[in-house]
This record gives sequence, structure tokens and C-alpha cells, in this order.
Amino acid sequence: MENFTQNNQTQFQQDPEDKAIKDFKKWFYLCLENWKWIALSVGIGLFISVGISIWQTNRWSVSAELVKKSTEGKGSSQADFMSMLPIDAMGAEFSKLNLEYEQRYFTSREVLLDLVHNMDLNIHYYDKTWLKSVSLYNLRPYTFSYDEKKSSWGPFDGILEIEEINNTQFKIHASEDSIAHYLNDKVFTFNKSQEVKGFYFTLKKEDVSLSSFSAPYIMVKQPLAEVKNLRRKFKFSILGEKNTDLPLIQIKTEGHIPAKEIDLLEELVTTVQEKDILDKNFATKQSSQFIKDQLAIISDSMQLIASEVYKLKTSNTELSGGAELVFEKIYKLDEKRNELELSIRYCDYLLEQMADQSMDEEVLMPEAYGISGTQLTEMLSKYSELKLEDELSNQRLKKSILYQEEAVEREKALVSLQDKIAEAVGSTKKALKIQLDELNKELKKSIRSTNTLLSEEKTLNDYQRLFETHEQLYKLLLEKQAEYNIRAASTISDYTMLSVPEPSELPIFPKRKLNVLIGLILGLSLPLGILYVKVLFDTKIREESDIEDIVDVPYLGSLASIENTKSLIDPLTRSLVAESYRNLRTNLQFLIGDKEKFSVTFTSSISGEGKSITSSNLAQFYTSLDKKVLLVGADLRKPVLKQYFPRQNENVGLSNYLSSGKNIEDYIQKTENEALDVLLSGSIPPNPTELLQGKKMKELSERLQEIYDVVIYDSAPIGIVSDSRNLMQYTDLVCFGVRQGYTPKAQLEKTILPLTKMDDVKLALFMTDVNMHKKGGYQYSYYGKDYISYLEK
Repeated sequence: MENFTQNNQTQFQQDPEDKAIKDFKKWFYLCLENWKWIALSVGIGLFISVGISIWQTNRWSVSAELVKKSTEGKGSSQADFMSMLPIDAMGAEFSKLNLEYEQRYFTSREVLLDLVHNMDLNIHYYDKTWLKSVSLYNLRPYTFSYDEKKSSWGPFDGILEIEEINNTQFKIHASEDSIAHYLNDKVFTFNKSQEVKGFYFTLKKEDVSLSSFSAPYIMVKQPLAEVKNLRRKFKFSILGEKNTDLPLIQIKTEGHIPAKEIDLLEELVTTVQEKDILDKNFATKQSSQFIKDQLAIISDSMQLIASEVYKLKTSNTELSGGAELVFEKIYKLDEKRNELELSIRYCDYLLEQMADQSMDEEVLMPEAYGISGTQLTEMLSKYSELKLEDELSNQRLKKSILYQEEAVEREKALVSLQDKIAEAVGSTKKALKIQLDELNKELKKSIRSTNTLLSEEKTLNDYQRLFETHEQLYKLLLEKQAEYNIRAASTISDYTMLSVPEPSELPIFPKRKLNVLIGLILGLSLPLGILYVKVLFDTKIREESDIEDIVDVPYLGSLASIENTKSLIDPLTRSLVAESYRNLRTNLQFLIGDKEKFSVTFTSSISGEGKSITSSNLAQFYTSLDKKVLLVGADLRKPVLKQYFPRQNENVGLSNYLSSGKNIEDYIQKTENEALDVLLSGSIPPNPTELLQGKKMKELSERLQEIYDVVIYDSAPIGIVSDSRNLMQYTDLVCFGVRQGYTPKAQLEKTILPLTKMDDVKLALFMTDVNMHKKGGYQYSYYGKDYISYLEK
């Protein structure tokens, strides 16, 4: 009992991987169960895919290969002029094919408009069948054309239906209201030009029997609208190496009629070749005129440059010698200026010495500083001699006083000589400054002359280079002029078609195998996906494993679905339902053990889960074991046992006894089965919870256990009211019922988990309304297929 209680208190923890595997198994077996619907969905998908394949019109791919032999750009005089230059000057991009440019050239408005007008591509012919409209080309009953030059309006967008009056006359019914009133109710003649409000057209009747067609009609479009369709229609690519001298251009188109697409590609190439020749001739004339104009301009420029060079050379004679002589003169003047500045600084030095009267040091001679040929040198030499004598006499005076008078005279001579030297130095300095000023003026003049000379020399070099460039370009233009004169005489297109356009071996659309495969996949995926979503988001209890995911308690078994839920089952029958009740009784007996007398409470989480009919039928089945059984209606709020025992008095029962009864035997009623008695719920009381939880109910349960072998209580749903909680403590086993596909998992978990924590309650689960014919997944099959068939006989 302790182990059982511990198991009830422990919630079963499920591995997410195990849950995924279980969900997959549920989905797999659910698919097996609904295989007919899956097969029907696959059949519908295949039927739709085949129907779509039949409805879709074959579309073929047609391709043509071109080679472009020239590297020149088209339609541009600038590109044509660039082709005159060498490859190194143009750049690599002009020597290779530009696919984007070629595509734009082929699908230009001018080219495609010519294509539309040449082939009348804006006029489409169709034959409307019961399934679809079929495009017509050469094999058609009529040919519609209009004169755009003579017409004052049109073409228009719309559908024209032809009504033949006789072999020569017809009527036109237009779909567009704007032109319908011009054409309707008017009779026209085949193969003759017709005029309607300034619109000129002709309808030619072809030599084809009209009986070959269901409902032919003509669709007319604006040429510019057709140009847009053609631009999207053509696909361009490069075959082989892109950067080759002769790259191959592949043009592809798709359509319902291969012959029309072949003619379309051939006409496109022809139109481009004609336009290419016209562009070349135009470019040749324009380029030739351009070259002629350029030659005249270059000739004038060369004459102007030559005259400017002549003026420069005649106005400045030093240009012939260059700037080297001028720079040599500047260098000499600058050297002379440095010598004069050194001599002036020497004069400043002598003046400072004379002013301080302190020329005791040895005096430097002026020749060392660039001063020569003056009296200053003699005076300085004499001054040095007197200075030397004065020094020697002073040494003698230290020993004798005889020479003092001579020393005084010498001192006077030195002072007089210093004054003369200072005067001579000042005169020399002035002369040197005058020379320096003149030298600076001459140096500045030489520098200015040099700058002018350099500027003129640079200008002269620029003129010479410009003249040489003009001369080279003049020669090149003369060569190109001769080349263009030759080219104008023999112009051919650069585009050459290598082979005639060829259609693909098989239609590229529709891809019927792919359609069938898509139909098969969609036919399978739709029901399989719905069933998987049903499994993934299912919130109902479907099988025993769903219960195990919520709680780990003993499982009594599954009860088969009962067709008539208002009558009890005969326990002596051998039906599938009866066998499932016997199985439930056997498993219940295993849980009860060897007890001769016991009591069982039947409850559930919500109403409608089949606990009442299960408890009633189980009471019937226990009587077949020679047991004296009492069925107690313990649901005092919503009693339902009365419908299984209609002959009993429903106003006498458990509630009457618990409220005011004394002898329980007076409330127990006999049934048609001698071994089965019932104690109905009785009148609905205002306080059912208090009655069932009172002391009298406990005494009653003990008394009934003494009288009967098996006492079965049909109690109220525990998930709604708490009437049955105390009643569970008085019984040996609580049988908790769930209904397949009805009981919510969340409700079961919320209701049963608190019961597993009650130590004095022994709990077991069972499932009702189970479809025994289904196998696996959401189904149960406790018996073999043959045995089920045997039980149902």
C-alpha cells in the first residue's frame, strides 16, 4: 500500500524524445486509419495536375546564334570616332563584347517597332475552344491588316469577332465600347480596303475552311504595348569565352507556335542587320564630315602655334642660348656681393676698435677681406709698428725713467694715427656700400630676367609639344579619312547568323511530369499535414499513453463503445462490449486482491465521460459471479441511474436516508436481477456536500459493506464538485473514468493529480467509448481482428 501511494504521488516524467516518437506513431497510425481519405486526396491531386497539363498549351524554345565581327560601338558617332584610336588609348572595354549593350541594341524601340510593323505582331489570331484559346499563325481563316499612314486613328486595343454573312461580306463585333459603335451593324467586304471614320483596314479571307475552327477571333494591340512584350520575350547570352575576339551571341525566345518564333528570330536579325548598315552609313558620313572639320581646325591651330613660336624666339634672343648663361651670371654676382658684405663687416670691426681706443690685439690686414690698393693698409702697418715700439719702451721704462718723454710723443702719434685710420675706414665703407647697392640692383634685374626667360622657355616647349601632338593627330585623321572613303563604298553588317533558328526537341512547357509530381506531393501533403496538425494540437485523451504522460497509476482497461447508452448490457452475451467489461472486472479484481467483500467508487473529471453507465453495467457483470451487489447513486446533484432502472422510484434514495431516514433497508430497491439492488440518489437536496461528508454516511458505508459482497458508488464528477472526496476514503478502490476523444488532458491533470497525494485513496483509471476496430495511434485493439469479428457475430 505504501509503494502504491508513493507511485501515486509521483508524476510520470516523459522524455521529449519519447513524446516525439509517440506523436509520430500516433500520426502514422492515424494516417493508416484514414488511408481512404489520403488516397482520395492523392487521386484528386493527380486528377487536377493532369487536367492542368492538358489545359496548358505547349510552349517551345527557339534559339539562334550570331557572331559579331566588329568591336565598334553602334549608333554613336563618338564610339565610331573612338574606334579610330589605338587599342591602348581606348581601353580594354572597347575591345570586348558588352552583352548588356547588345541586348539593349536588339531590343531598342526602333528595332522592335520595325519588327512589329513588318510582321504585324500586334495582331494575334486565336481559336476559342471549350477548354482554352489556341493561338493561330499561318493556318488561320482571316488575315487582318490596317494602313497606319492613311489612318487618322488606331490601332486600338480590343478583340474582333468576325461574322460571315456570305462568301464576300462580313460583320465585325468589337469588344471595346469605344470602337464598337463604329464597327457593329456595318457590312464589309472581304479582301478590299475598308474605311471607318478615318481608319483604313483590310480583312483577307484565307483559303482555309471555317469548319476547322470553333470560334476564331482576332486580338489587336497597340504597337508600343507589343514592343514591351517582345522586350521581355527575347533572352540573350554569350556562348563560350566572353572575352574573345569573335564572341557568339545566343538569342532565345519562347512561344506556342515554333514556326512563328523561327520567323520572329529571322526577322529580328534581318531588321538589326539593316539598321546596322544604315547606322554605319550614317556614321560614316558623319565621321567623314567630323574628320574634315577637325582637319581644318587642327590646321588652323598648327599655324597659330607656329606664329607664336616665331614671336617668342624673335622677341628674346637669350632663348637661343637658354637659361644656363643667365644662371652663371647670377652666380658670379652673388659671389661678388658676399665679398663686399665681408669687407663692410671688416670696416665695422675696425671702427669699433678705433672707437674703443683698445687696439691692443694684432690688427688684421684689409687685403684678407678684399680691400686693397688704399692708404688704409699703410696706416694700419704704421700703427702696428708704433704699437710694438710702445710696448717695448714700456718694458724699459719699468727699469728707467729716461724714456718717459719719448713715450708721451709716441702716444700722441698713435692717437693721431687712430683718427686717420677711422676716417679712412669710414670712407672705404661708404665706397663699399655704394658698390653693394649697385651690385644688388644688377642681381635683382638678372633674377627678373631669368624668371621671364624661364616662363617664355616653358611656353616655347609647350607650344612645341602641342604642335607635335597636332601634327600626329593630323596625320592620323588623314589616314582615317582615306579609310572612311573606302568603307563607304563597301558597307556590310557586323552581325552574321551562323545557323537558322532551331526549336527545342521537346516542349519546355508544360512540364507534365513535374505537374504530376507536384499533384502527388500536394495530394499527400495536404491530408498528412492536416492529420499531423491534428496530432500536434490534440488536447483530448486518445489512448493509454496519454494517461501515462499525465499520471502513473494502474490502468484497468478500455471499454468498447456502446450503441445504446440508455440500456444495460446482458452479462451473458459474447459481444465485444461485454468482453471489454469482463476484462475491466478482471483487472479490477486483481487490484482488490483476495477480499470477499469490497466497495468501489466511480468518478470522473467532468460529466459525460461514462462513469454512470460503466458502474451500472459493472454491477450487472458482478452478479454473474454469484455476488450480491448494491449500486449506490452517490451523485446527489445530477442523478442519472434512474434512466437505467426506470421501474424504480426515483424519489426514494440516498439523500432521503441521509437527511431523515432510520432504516436503510426501506430505501434500497430491488431490480429485475435478483442479485442486484440499487440505492438511487433520491430527491435532490440543498446540501449534498454536507450529507455525503457527515458521520451518517460513514456509518452507512460500513453497514452496506456488511450486507453486500460488492458495493459500487456512482459519485459526482470530482473536477466540478467536491462531494465525492470523503466518499473515496470509505471505499477500497476509486475508479476514475476518462472518455476517448472527449476528456481534455488539462482537465484530467488538474483533477487527478491532487488525488494521487491522498494517502488513504487507492486509485485506478479506465477509458470509455473506445473504438476497438482501430489499430494503434489513436485507437485500441485488445483482440485480434478475427476474434473481434467472432465476438460481434
